[in-house]
Amino acid sequence: MSLSKIIDYYSYVIALTILLIIIALAFGPLAPIDEPTHFPNYDLQIPVGLSFSGFILLMFFIVFAVLFWGSKNIMINSLIDASALSFSIINYLNFYLVYTIWKPEMIILPFFFYIKYSAASPELVLDFGQITLIVFFYRLYRRLKSS
Repeated sequence: MSLSKIIDYYSYVIALTILLIIIALAFGPLAPIDEPTHFPNYDLQIPVGLSFSGFILLMFFIVFAVLFWGSKNIMINSLIDASALSFSIINYLNFYLVYTIWKPEMIILPFFFYIKYSAASPELVLDFGQITLIVFFYRLYRRLKSS
């Protein structure tokens, strides 16, 4: 595979990534939310909807990666790559939104986020965004190596 075909492939992946983000964000308002009863001072529809959209993209990535990993179909491979990239974008946008709303101390660690709110005990949150980015860059490396 030549370098121009790889560039064409990843331009399609970026276009599909944008399309998947738009579709997933459309599902955001469908997220079940009862936070207004627990946190009346915050409007949490946007962060919860964004988190729900990220969950949809993560499930889409997992299903496509498990079912179609070794496929030779270019469209399926581009959907796997686009779903990994779109989930990572939504995931880090969600972490940014959490940071801007609550201002916790956040430290990015390998595969984890260390989050400490002012009154709560600190917690380690598994960062699926890093895992999907590793899968994305691994697939990119293999595609470049095979060319």
